[in-house]
Amino acid sequence: MYGVLVIGAPGAGKSTFCAGLTDIFSQIGRPFCTINLDPANDTMAYAPDVNITEMITVTDVMDRLGLGPNGALKYCIETLGANSDWLLQVYISYSRKLKIE
Repeated sequence: MYGVLVIGAPGAGKSTFCAGLTDIFSQIGRPFCTINLDPANDTMAYAPDVNITEMITVTDVMDRLGLGPNGALKYCIETLGANSDWLLQVYISYSRKLKIE
């Protein structure tokens, strides 16, 4: 199994890269799983298989707790850390659909 971790500044092209990679893998029939861990990313050119926004979003935290974007992002990442079992379970349930050996 191989993995690609894509990180970078806002506007750097992370989503564009992931959309292109998703398209290529689909065309060649390679099994893959995309995981979005950015709770502020609500517009993607691809549909992630696992998405943190199913659990929490920066916008919801800002509205609910009155935090700014940086504080809300920090809160979201802390929430993901406290609920890492959620991420693992969602990934495991999805990966069973793939035949990864």
